[in-house]
Amino acid sequence: MSPLSESTNLASAIVGADLFKHIKHLMWSTVPAFIVSLILFAVLGLNNTNADLSEIDTVINVLESNFSISFWSLIPIALMLICAWKKIPAIITILLNVIVAVIMIIIQDPSAKIANIATVVESGFISETGNTQIDLLLSRGGISSMMPTVALIILTLSLGGILMEMGLITTVINSLVKRLNATWQLIVVTLLSSIGVNIFIGEQFLSVILPGNAFKEAFKEKNIDPVVLSRTLEDGGTVINYLIPWGIAGSFVASTFDVPTLVYLPFTFFSLLSPVFSIISAVTGIGVLYTEENK
Repeated sequence: MSPLSESTNLASAIVGADLFKHIKHLMWSTVPAFIVSLILFAVLGLNNTNADLSEIDTVINVLESNFSISFWSLIPIALMLICAWKKIPAIITILLNVIVAVIMIIIQDPSAKIANIATVVESGFISETGNTQIDLLLSRGGISSMMPTVALIILTLSLGGILMEMGLITTVINSLVKRLNATWQLIVVTLLSSIGVNIFIGEQFLSVILPGNAFKEAFKEKNIDPVVLSRTLEDGGTVINYLIPWGIAGSFVASTFDVPTLVYLPFTFFSLLSPVFSIISAVTGIGVLYTEENK
């Protein structure tokens, strides 16, 4: 739901919906999925009798002794929220946050040089606190470490481009559209199509782009507000990619935490629940908006 999120911007742009109207409309499925997920995690947490609170105290002490932690660190986050409130474009918001963050680093450490900061951005930061857990958490690569993921995105987008040019997916989706009469059927099929693209291609962006382009006219013919389509694409496309072992997001999470996708899948409540609440919205009509023509 962040105005800086690439998937949020993509979904709204594909269907021609206002970005912030799209974000507000996401709440119809996102908020219920979030609340239920929170409850489920709370139940799991309460049943966990093996938690060692002393480890938490150790982590806090190590962080406080090695880093300068204060409320000033919240300035970039506050700036981001202000930019979102003022509806400032995402690229400008990101650049402002980068500039402010660099200024804060220089103020905190006058000996810091722009070249050193640029090196951290490019190659990452190495933590040397002496605590293995903290060092493993904070020692991360910069832009260069993202190249394998970027390469995978380029390859999957290339595959998607071939499928789009050949018209395979579009032909299948268009044949489905002709058989749909009710609004709820159109929404559910759009949702399942986004999930299907995730499964067969494994690319988060294509799971939004392909169904979005294919179903856009069908939604327009039924005078359904574009934000309904953009929300459906997010519920079936964006969040589901984390559940696909060969998906961009799924492979990234699995490699980062060294946990196979199918192992963490049952606990990814939000991704599992978002399509469920999207279907409930479609069937009940709650949160389904129409354009002025239909009114």
